[in-house]
Amino acid sequence: MKKLVVLVILISATSVTYSQVSKTEFWILEEPIFKSLDDSVKYTSAQKGFQDIMGSQANQAAVDSLTKIIFDIRKNGTVGFRKVYRGSADFALYDPTIDNSNVKNLTISKPLKKIPKELLQCKDLETLQLVNTRIRKIPKLKGLSHLTTIQVLNNKPARKLKLAKNESVKTLVIKGANPELIPTSFKKFKNLEKLDLAATELAAFPTGASKNKKLKELLLSNNQITLKNDRIPVHASLEKLELQKNKITALPASIKNFPSLKRLTLNYNQIEKVDRAIALLTKLEQLSFYTNKLKEIPEGVYSLQNLKEIDLYYNQIERIDSRIADLKNLEVLYLSNNLILTLPESLSTLPNLQELYLSNNRLSELPSGIASMAKLKVIRINNNMIIQVPQDLLRLTRLENLDISSNQISELPNGLSQLESLKLLVLMNNPWDDETRKKLPDLAKALRSREVIVQVEEN
Repeated sequence: MKKLVVLVILISATSVTYSQVSKTEFWILEEPIFKSLDDSVKYTSAQKGFQDIMGSQANQAAVDSLTKIIFDIRKNGTVGFRKVYRGSADFALYDPTIDNSNVKNLTISKPLKKIPKELLQCKDLETLQLVNTRIRKIPKLKGLSHLTTIQVLNNKPARKLKLAKNESVKTLVIKGANPELIPTSFKKFKNLEKLDLAATELAAFPTGASKNKKLKELLLSNNQITLKNDRIPVHASLEKLELQKNKITALPASIKNFPSLKRLTLNYNQIEKVDRAIALLTKLEQLSFYTNKLKEIPEGVYSLQNLKEIDLYYNQIERIDSRIADLKNLEVLYLSNNLILTLPESLSTLPNLQELYLSNNRLSELPSGIASMAKLKVIRINNNMIIQVPQDLLRLTRLENLDISSNQISELPNGLSQLESLKLLVLMNNPWDDETRKKLPDLAKALRSREVIVQVEEN
């Protein structure tokens, strides 16, 4: 069998799977594992060629040729990819021969098993990154009273990571770790407010942070969590919970164990059912089911009186219950890319709705009272089967963004150019009648004179 050749990709943007490059963050890149040395050499050469022509007026044929080589090898010349962790380029890099006593952000990127004693001299340290280390224990770190963030990236200790008592750290990030090496408890970090365990291959909901009474954010995206048999303890103070890109098919009653939750993200799962206990999240303001398998808005959601935003993009919803009117504080409603045939008239009674997204459904009309929604700024109803735009729509004086493209609309209401707040109008792909088609150029001209962006066929 041929020996596999590994090459770290630092040039191609396609290799970056996750990155946050602000002053206090890090990079996670993809590392291809090549089938042969020949593929590795070709890829390296193509990457170098691509780098050499970046920013120059290169021949398009040369760019296309190099791009094809890169993508062909990534598709056919590799046996997989693995993640590579890099600390922030803006951080000081730990070196025992250099005085780092005044640094605020420091990266230790060595296969150390212990935190070096010299670290205690960094009295101004605020953020510590441990990258590709083998640290077994994060000690008390006496004297580092300004240290508020610790990021542990691809740490591979021989045993489970242990945490000593700490009262300054508020944010702990652990990524790239075997779930069996993640601490059992985080209670010794007395003032922990944010715990990020995303992309750690967790198969079950972690219970170790339930005694952190100040914890506000728990980030668990990109794992293998199902919530099926998990015994989820009460997290009384938690305000933000991220569970996107897991293996969840049903949201259980134990969701009630987060009574202070304000933001719940469940994107990219396979959720079909949601227990009514979600109604007990009375403080919830943002809820996202983007890309799941819901066939209706979950029953308990209609009781969330403080909900301001709900994202239901890319589900299988066919109808909206009239109880949508109960969500009096709703400001943003995302319903695009579903199977919705009709909307209840009660939708028009939402007093605070500002943004309404209904693209790519099966709607043939809008609620007659939509013009009474005085705060509406965005209406996107493109790619439906709508026949008529209500004349009363012109009463929406705050309307900024209107997309009615790709419908069955033949005529427009008079006075559309008088919408004083309009910034974007999209009218493409409608079967306009002759009279309306003649008016479109003048309409576009009048709006553009006010710097409104208009997308319409004018010929």
